[in-house]
Amino acid sequence: MVLTLTANPALDHTVTVEKLELGGTNRVSLSHAAVGGKGINVSRALRQLGVASAATGFLAGPEGRRVEESVAEQGIRPDFIWLKEGSTRVNVKIYEASENRTTELNNPGPIVGQEEAHALLDRLDSLLPQVDFLVCAGSLPQGLPSSFYAAVIEKARVYGVKACLDTSGAALAEGVCAKPYLVKPNKDEAEQLLGYPIVGLQAVRTAVRDLAELGIPVVVLSLGGEGAVFYRTGEDIVWGRAQAEPLRSTTGCGDSLLAGTVAAIKAGLSWEETVRFAVATATAAAELFGTEFPSKTHIEGVLHRVQVQRF
Repeated sequence: MVLTLTANPALDHTVTVEKLELGGTNRVSLSHAAVGGKGINVSRALRQLGVASAATGFLAGPEGRRVEESVAEQGIRPDFIWLKEGSTRVNVKIYEASENRTTELNNPGPIVGQEEAHALLDRLDSLLPQVDFLVCAGSLPQGLPSSFYAAVIEKARVYGVKACLDTSGAALAEGVCAKPYLVKPNKDEAEQLLGYPIVGLQAVRTAVRDLAELGIPVVVLSLGGEGAVFYRTGEDIVWGRAQAEPLRSTTGCGDSLLAGTVAAIKAGLSWEETVRFAVATATAAAELFGTEFPSKTHIEGVLHRVQVQRF
């Protein structure tokens, strides 16, 4: 089983407009609400792939109750820490059909106290023995130190659990020092972490190797519409990409990429098969509206479109 940790869950409200007119009136053609937060999204994607998962993190208020209920309804085991004050955040995603782009308005979320942070770390002592993968994903809420994910990764190592990290900024910088099993930054996050621009294939190769040299066995560098570059200790660097047909929403594609990678590794697929499956999962997610995740049948229909290049 996979345990996902979403420190700052959300309710995601996605709307579609033809073109966003700043300062004007915008007519919504489609509207969709779903539970969100990167870790929960990974759990939802894994559920579609037939991989069991549990979800933990921090919830608060009536919005938190809606998140917990929705998670349970989707076949994911909820095991959250409840905050005494505040409310789980609500985020707005605006998809412009004419531009094929999404604008995100993400709220900061509630404040997590020291006592509540320790409660989650203590809860992991009962959860980690039941899983083989832990996914730490998303931003840290107010009140948590940037070293929080690093502490979680070190605890996972004690239990022999493979920790995967998908975050940004200081949380990523401190998290990689704990040497997670897998890290999945996007280009901007990797540039900030490494301190240099990633432009061209040679720079991509250098960035992936520099990340691996931090002691991380598996690196997945997301390049957005250009696919992703993968590295695993002892394997070639592989670039995988595919075109969405059609592109409907980019929200949750990175979470699908991570879920597809974890599911493929758990299934024992070869390295190239892992790359193909992960990229197909992310591409299939881009073909769905809002924060929705593809079925295995949908993903299998995309596999033939995935182009793989070793370099």
